[in-house]
Amino acid sequence: MGKETKKKRYSIAISFFFTPRFFDNRLRFFEKNKKNKGKIKLEKIDSKIKVTSPYNREFVQRARNLKGKWEDGAWWFDDSILDYVREALTDIYGTSGEAPYEKCSLIITNYSEKRFREPVVLFGRTIARAYGRDSGANLGDDIIFISGTYRSGGSVKNWQTVIDNATFEIKDFPLRMCEREEIKEAIQEGWCEIKQREKRNKQEIENEIKELMTRVDALKKELHHYKGI
Repeated sequence: MGKETKKKRYSIAISFFFTPRFFDNRLRFFEKNKKNKGKIKLEKIDSKIKVTSPYNREFVQRARNLKGKWEDGAWWFDDSILDYVREALTDIYGTSGEAPYEKCSLIITNYSEKRFREPVVLFGRTIARAYGRDSGANLGDDIIFISGTYRSGGSVKNWQTVIDNATFEIKDFPLRMCEREEIKEAIQEGWCEIKQREKRNKQEIENEIKELMTRVDALKKELHHYKGI
């Protein structure tokens, strides 16, 4: 069989497998598991650690390295590696998510980027993600796209996620993470701006109180194990 014939059959096989239905099913899978999109949270539940966070390819890899299991829209870890999970979250997201954290938005302007066979990630947040040459691209968690384009591209084998001349907002970004050098440089260069959150409403304050009380209850349960020691 000649090289051209092999190449043609390979292309036909790829095109047959990566149909619009394939991409629709994959998108439905991710939508189904966006129960806590944009939120970074670590909870101790019995002898397990539950983590919810925006999609980040690096965190997924580190979670797998820590023997984490993906289930019901969250990562689950054994509580014996709590410190490692905290470190991974802080390295990537700027917070461990154990307690409510101050948030802001980042306004990004005139941004262009393309990535081969992976999403476009900026400051630890997935901006857009394609799955193949003809799949189109989907925005990441809490990304408000204002202008420009985001799309898929490249070839069948070497597809790309592409963002062209875009302006967008990254919402619910941990404020303390803005102290990182890469963000400071982007601000100085003029293509990144911090947008402080407006005064919180009553519901947001009540939600934070509820989260803090849940955290206190979890700590009390953990402390109970040391009674009598």
